[in-house]
Amino acid sequence: MNRTTRSSSLCAAVCALAFIMGSAAASAATVQAKVDAVTGVVEFAKPGSAAYSPLKVGQMLDVGSTIRTGSDGSAVITTTPGSAIQLGHSSNLKLNALAFAKSGDTVTQREAHIQLNTGVVSALIDPSTPKVTDFQVQTPEGAAAARGTFYAVVVSNGKTYVSVNQGKVGAKAGVPNP
Repeated sequence: MNRTTRSSSLCAAVCALAFIMGSAAASAATVQAKVDAVTGVVEFAKPGSAAYSPLKVGQMLDVGSTIRTGSDGSAVITTTPGSAIQLGHSSNLKLNALAFAKSGDTVTQREAHIQLNTGVVSALIDPSTPKVTDFQVQTPEGAAAARGTFYAVVVSNGKTYVSVNQGKVGAKAGVPNP
């Protein structure tokens, strides 16, 4: 399978996951992320811990968890209903904030703040609720924020790169507040 086919397949999988999860009912403000797929070596550390364990499909991750992938690793994670990420190989990220709320059938809050320390993360966010969505990928150089789009952020050798596949992303230089 070539890189384009893998990217297309991944996009389809992430799109399906994000929109399926977007229809799930959730009323609590703080949520856990859910691991939807793991390939190769992927490990996580619980909030406040430096001890890493293998990441497993179906596992729930609390705010403050750190995830790292090996040179052959990747993971698809639903961060909130209606938003999902794919963490690429040789990457390290921390879940800084996750929140989701609904009033009846109306989404009133969708928040995910992810600290990408190194590597690559692709994000897909349901575009139907841009006014209540706060999705940010924070890096050592700044942050890339979106309200409903499909985009990727790469941190390599201390430099941040942002690529937008669909929609709009705002990028801001400066050290983010975790």
